[in-house]
Amino acid sequence: MAKLFKNKGFVLSAVLSSMLLITGCGGDDNDSSNPSGEEQKQKETLSGTAATGAALADASIEVVNKNGQTATTTTDQNGKFTIQIDTGAPYMIKASKGETVLYSYAAGAGYVNVTQLTTQSILAANKAAEDRDFDSLADVYANWKQIAAETTIDEFDEILTESSKEAIANLKTVFEANGFNSTTGYPDLFEYEFDANSTGFDAILDSVVITGLNSACSGIGSTYSCDVSYRVNGADFTWNYDISTDGINTIVDIDTGSNPGIPSGDYNLKVTTSVMGSSTSVTINNVPKPANESEFCGSDEMNAQLPEGSVKINSCSFNGTVGNIDATVNANGFSLSYSVKYEYSAT
Repeated sequence: MAKLFKNKGFVLSAVLSSMLLITGCGGDDNDSSNPSGEEQKQKETLSGTAATGAALADASIEVVNKNGQTATTTTDQNGKFTIQIDTGAPYMIKASKGETVLYSYAAGAGYVNVTQLTTQSILAANKAAEDRDFDSLADVYANWKQIAAETTIDEFDEILTESSKEAIANLKTVFEANGFNSTTGYPDLFEYEFDANSTGFDAILDSVVITGLNSACSGIGSTYSCDVSYRVNGADFTWNYDISTDGINTIVDIDTGSNPGIPSGDYNLKVTTSVMGSSTSVTINNVPKPANESEFCGSDEMNAQLPEGSVKINSCSFNGTVGNIDATVNANGFSLSYSVKYEYSAT
């Protein structure tokens, strides 16, 4: 599966938390000299929610890393789980209870959802593969070591971003009916944190029933077909794998209540975070733009992107449209280079 799929972007906090957890696990004094010559195993932590609308309570959670190593745990009554696994991103996650089997993906440590929509996104990504070697999601999971060896995280990012946007575009009216739109941004299917309480994002999951996600598929390219059926709000639904995703922008944190967490404004903001040479970007629509460098460098928005802990800001600049922050993060005796670039463009 040389071209299976390429993750949906795991934004600001996920990249940093992954780096901090990796270094944090290696912070013992004797790490620098291992007389046995054996590599010490480091761990990363994934936590998240498994749900189909209703919480997937007491479900089995299994995670496989790029080396084929696995770890297992069980969800609580609310579908929540936390699991540690030997470091080796990217990861594929499987949640199963009875006949229900759902899949998801994580580019590193942090939060991840496991729902019918993350499963559908991975199915669509597999459909889009140039060389599709596996006919079911169970095969994809079983052969994750091979897939991860042949595909970079950036490649995963590219196609899973598109397949998750495809899911949102198909269900756009359902998202809008539950408070998500192009102004607020649409929730990231993989990383948007939610509770299985039939409101907001969970209400969308309640509205969408997908059956046959784990059936075998056949064909390649335009002949590719799967025995998958869709029902939305109780009615049969025809899924469009070629739907336009123009205007679908996803973000991780959205408050759709009466006091939105994203201030309204006339600019789109692209935020690119780089940690130890690894970068990720997210775009937020309709935000205000700082008036000057002083306002930018002292803003709550800027400070919110900095990680918790010991942070030294080396420089901060803003030229009216582009802001740059360079910092050093100290964690468990390690120093990490950290930078954030803010690019404002008129809507």
